[in-house]
Amino acid sequence: MRVAVLVFGLVVLTTAATRADVAEDLTAIRAAVPACDPARVHCIGLQLHIAAGEHGLVATPDWVAEQVATANRHFAAIDVAFQVVGADVLPETAVHVVTRADRDKLAAGRLGGTVVQVFFIGKLEDVDDPGAIVWGVTWHTRKDDHKYVIVSGEAHARTLAHELGHVFGLPHSEYAISIMNKTKRAEPPMEQRTFAEPEVAELRRGLKRLLGDKILADLAP
Repeated sequence: MRVAVLVFGLVVLTTAATRADVAEDLTAIRAAVPACDPARVHCIGLQLHIAAGEHGLVATPDWVAEQVATANRHFAAIDVAFQVVGADVLPETAVHVVTRADRDKLAAGRLGGTVVQVFFIGKLEDVDDPGAIVWGVTWHTRKDDHKYVIVSGEAHARTLAHELGHVFGLPHSEYAISIMNKTKRAEPPMEQRTFAEPEVAELRRGLKRLLGDKILADLAP
């Protein structure tokens, strides 16, 4: 939508996203992420909540598809795949998330169900180091310890997979190969990094617990 703005007597045309634009983008995101690979034994749903600013959603279909595809590649080790089951829009206040209270507000009225709740926001600041940014975080409500994932629009392709590792019970790691290891290192090359073998065993236990406690549901037939 083109909007005329009067600036010092001049009419300037600017661009702003309409509700129709945002709805179209949401549809495109859902179309870009395929259903779970039927070759996988387990299928876990992702409910997406995506921040929208003046120019539309902070996440493009290709970017979301890459995040989910990367998570699927790493979680294939435990025969798990992920698929998007729904997507909705967060207000413009979610474009820049600064404080703990900001993180808590994201979840207000948006939790529940037996899927992983994923919040794609524009910029995520480190609450422990003011002024620093982080790519993602696994957060939880204080009331019932319901975990949810927040991913910055500036994040690496592996960030969603890393945060899902936390959802499934993994802490940060010292294994050089692990995507749960946050330290800078040259080896192994990035494309060779994944979950370490001991982490794979822990992920299997985490999956069994999440399904057994009905925190997550298996969508596989």
